[in-house]
Amino acid sequence: MLSLLLTMILKKTSMGGGSCQLILKPNASLNQGQARMLVMLFGLVMAMMGFGFALVGAWPILPFSGGELLLLGVALRCSMRKTAAREVITIANDAIKIEHHSGGEVKIAEVPRFWARIDWSPGVGRQLMIGSHGKWFEIGAFLGEEEKRMLAKALQQDAGVTGL
Repeated sequence: MLSLLLTMILKKTSMGGGSCQLILKPNASLNQGQARMLVMLFGLVMAMMGFGFALVGAWPILPFSGGELLLLGVALRCSMRKTAAREVITIANDAIKIEHHSGGEVKIAEVPRFWARIDWSPGVGRQLMIGSHGKWFEIGAFLGEEEKRMLAKALQQDAGVTGL
């Protein structure tokens, strides 16, 4: 089932004894090296254009050109930080452990496997929740509706989680 999941679910690792691990990660259009090259390319083009304008007397273009490059770098950095987030769902014999890795911070939640339930109804903006005994945790916040549906079905099959 997990082989059908889209690229946001990176891998499923079987750990023996009925245990497995799912790693979820949002799609990223650029890696860090590509983003650096993009900023350098834009910087080169903007510098050439800025110096061209400066040669004909329009020197105020240079600081604005530098400011635009700085804003591009900041925007790419924020975007890259968002796409660096990931979730690791570990299904063990007795518990389901959810780790949210975001911005250097790790939040860990654990749900007893036998009592685990999934709560999700299709619709844009709906949360996929897993929990038991009144404690609920969101999983796959960055996934689309179809990916959430497939993740819920995979958890039902692999972990025996009920709900939906």
